[in-house]
Amino acid sequence: MLTVLLSQAQSPCRHDTGEAVSSYQIVSVKDYSFSELLDEGVGTASRQLDILHIPIRQFGFVVKAYIRSHHFALGMNKRRKATFRAVAFAYPSLSPTGEPVMLSGLVVIPLLGGNRPSGVLLYHRLLAASNTIAPSNSLPAEAALAADNTVCVFPDYYGCGTTEGEPLPFVAFNYHARCATQCLLAALDIVGDQGVAMADGFHTWNTGYSQGAGYALATQKYIETELPDSVARRLNLRWSFCGGGVYSPDRLFRHAIESGDLGSSPAVYLQSLRGMLHYDRAFADSIPLRALLSERAIHDGIDTLLLTRDDGLWDLSSRIEGLDGISSPADFFSSAVTDTSSELFRTVLKAFALDDCTSGWNPKAPIAFLHSQCDSLAPIRLTHDAILQLSANGASCTISSPRRNGSHSNTAFKYFRLLLRLSEDRLYSRYVK
Repeated sequence: MLTVLLSQAQSPCRHDTGEAVSSYQIVSVKDYSFSELLDEGVGTASRQLDILHIPIRQFGFVVKAYIRSHHFALGMNKRRKATFRAVAFAYPSLSPTGEPVMLSGLVVIPLLGGNRPSGVLLYHRLLAASNTIAPSNSLPAEAALAADNTVCVFPDYYGCGTTEGEPLPFVAFNYHARCATQCLLAALDIVGDQGVAMADGFHTWNTGYSQGAGYALATQKYIETELPDSVARRLNLRWSFCGGGVYSPDRLFRHAIESGDLGSSPAVYLQSLRGMLHYDRAFADSIPLRALLSERAIHDGIDTLLLTRDDGLWDLSSRIEGLDGISSPADFFSSAVTDTSSELFRTVLKAFALDDCTSGWNPKAPIAFLHSQCDSLAPIRLTHDAILQLSANGASCTISSPRRNGSHSNTAFKYFRLLLRLSEDRLYSRYVK
């Protein structure tokens, strides 16, 4: 493996996004054979599952075998090795509170003499906020999709990479969409500066699961509504593939309160609240934290964890997993929050609604959804609501709803198997056409 460190190398970003022209910084460049790409990516996947407390045996498939069986457009087989270049970089953006900041990401480029990549994948990763597996630090298993003649772009989430230690703005879909689009544009500049020309008329596709699914849909909205037409046309967004996501955080919160059930992952709601406390100053300054929480939550120290900056996401999840008898919103939230007629409930709901990504636009690229009918973390009825809203605005939407072994995690494995086994054209034909 060839490794070149290019600390602080700079090049101008050449895209007019309505903001000041700035520069990216290349942090590292690594060249891989296909086998090396697989080995490092599978190692990252194993660490990610360990962080999420999911035994790797629950994958239900051998990662390498599925990737190797993929009929890649570059004709990958035992007799032919291609080279792939992974470039970690930083790019200028804004923090969730509006201050200038350098964010980070990774772009993986297929290199084969004279080959011109025909596609770009913008990938929003499954939640795992540990900095050790941020894409800019640890090559994702999904980087193998570069062998489909595709440039793969992986934005780090805020709180990882260059912003390690900062709280993750968990449901800040609109914020992440802006950062991911900036990451994509910087990555395309890097591809050109690495001497690789994209094919004429190349297209972009956009995908993610769970938290990443909400980010993917919000990114499509950002590309289609916020970018200048010339930039959006160049990106040529073909479609979005969203798995097991929530697309209107306020609807998820309302559903939990009205049903009296936080589902299989109560931490989702507190992680969301934590992001708003740190980054929505109007919200945080207007409501005392203890007014939001139940006496039990305060007794268990949840209020302290919500205000912690470093590693608070995983501390919070671990603490909640260690509590007995936790299932109801009343276990965490005060009676004023769980009363749907109260002013406090409406205030919290309004804060969640700021990141709804189903209304206020007329989607152009088709959107495919994958969502289990048995998902107890993100109820499928909320995805059906999203489809109704998007379709009313002119979107072309399809949904696949597996029933068998349809937990949130098991459907995540189905999503990853699809990505690793099928070319993008086959995915598009299966879920869009």
